[in-house]
Amino acid sequence: MEASRTKKSVTNTTVSFISQLIIILLGFISRRVLIYSVGVQYLGINGLMTNILTIFSLAESGIGTAIGYSLYKPLAENNIEKVKSLMRFYRNTYRILAGMTAIVGLLFYPFLPIFLKDNTAPDANIIYFLFLGSSVCSYLWSYKVTLNSSDQNKYLYTIANTLTQILVLIVKVFILYFTQNYILYLCIELGSTLIKNIIFSIIMDKRYPYLKDKSVKKLDEVEKNTLFVNIKSLFFGKIGYILSQCSDNLVISSIVSITSVGMYSNYTTLISSVSGFVTTFSSGVTASMGNLIACETKEKSYEVYKKIDFINYWLYTFSAICLICLMEPFIMIWLGDDYVLEKGILIIAVLTFYLKGINSGIEIAKNAAGLYHPDRFVPIIEAALNLVISIVLAFRIGLLGVLIGTFVSFLCCSFWTKPYFVYRDVFNIEFSKYIRWEGKKIVIALVMGCVLYVFEMMISFQSLYIGFIVKAISVVILSNLLLMIVFHNTREFEYIKQLVHVIFNKFIFYK
Repeated sequence: MEASRTKKSVTNTTVSFISQLIIILLGFISRRVLIYSVGVQYLGINGLMTNILTIFSLAESGIGTAIGYSLYKPLAENNIEKVKSLMRFYRNTYRILAGMTAIVGLLFYPFLPIFLKDNTAPDANIIYFLFLGSSVCSYLWSYKVTLNSSDQNKYLYTIANTLTQILVLIVKVFILYFTQNYILYLCIELGSTLIKNIIFSIIMDKRYPYLKDKSVKKLDEVEKNTLFVNIKSLFFGKIGYILSQCSDNLVISSIVSITSVGMYSNYTTLISSVSGFVTTFSSGVTASMGNLIACETKEKSYEVYKKIDFINYWLYTFSAICLICLMEPFIMIWLGDDYVLEKGILIIAVLTFYLKGINSGIEIAKNAAGLYHPDRFVPIIEAALNLVISIVLAFRIGLLGVLIGTFVSFLCCSFWTKPYFVYRDVFNIEFSKYIRWEGKKIVIALVMGCVLYVFEMMISFQSLYIGFIVKAISVVILSNLLLMIVFHNTREFEYIKQLVHVIFNKFIFYK
């Protein structure tokens, strides 16, 4: 069982990493063409519509995660009847949600102009309905994607998704370049999503033929109650998370300008791209962690968590240092000097990315253990705090004020509450142990980041391209070298060395 979990984690992670690399490279090309074909304002509209539709998805909040968690044990025990019952419940629920999302979207439409400050794009209404259609259609096949991921086979969907996105991105780039038609661009994306989901649905029906069985037992009352408790707890949590994440663009677009949303979206695109690489690791092991918690002792689970958390810390520390040192010169090369924002925006954006990132190790354990109830109200408090601070500061200092609101609210709420409940309820370990270990690592990372940032600022070349290459090579080498020097005596670093050695031997010498 241990070998199987490790093998599936490595497979999911490897496929996801390659997928991210290809999609991100094509995405950068697509974004550059988009800016120069239709303008930065359309980037702002794109970001705003995405956030609005994400808020509409509140109805779904908790269902997918709760079902995914509920599937871990029956899949591990090969309990097909239980899997069928859960999947039928999930399918019916999502069909209802698709209809609800369509209705909410139509009711919201008259209020759309409020959030389009300084907008001059004539087709914003059409764009809104295309986004709404894409959101509604996405519900129809979500339950099969969840089953695939819970069964530790996420790589199957990743491969299908990657192949589709590669083809679609290439087509969209040509459409934008030759027609400058953003509506056609979105239509191609909507059509490709439908085709991709239909094809994947057919693949899943063949892989899990019992999904088409007509004879399905209803969930008993105990199972339903357990499921609804988890869904309710997750719903509160997701409300806070989504409002906190999506309120930024809504505040920026309504108080600052829709163009500012587009300008800042270049930063979030880079941060999301880097985050995508790192989360290929966490998403690849979450299902395996859930399988482990369902089948093993708390001591064994904590031992595995510590290893995952340290790898997660290393990846996010390295990534944050690269972002703070390289983001501005990369944007200059990618889009031009006019798209570089003030330094404070870069610092706050990277700090928020980093602190949320190193907390994701806790998130893996929390979701894998199904620990949804104790902190269910924390995200709502965080969202309310974020909204108040962001609005007040947005009127005073603009875009930077909105980002400060997000950073401060996260630091005051989710940053410490999630690890507290996980250590208390999942591992039965004192929270002070987490504070000492995590606090030490954060201080080390911040000192390293400051030192390397000052060092990188001293590197100067006439050629922007040569300067970027030299900076990139030096920051990659020095950041990892410093991490090795600081942590070379720890058990977690010893585990990383052994893991790298095993993978190297397996894929290089024993192909």
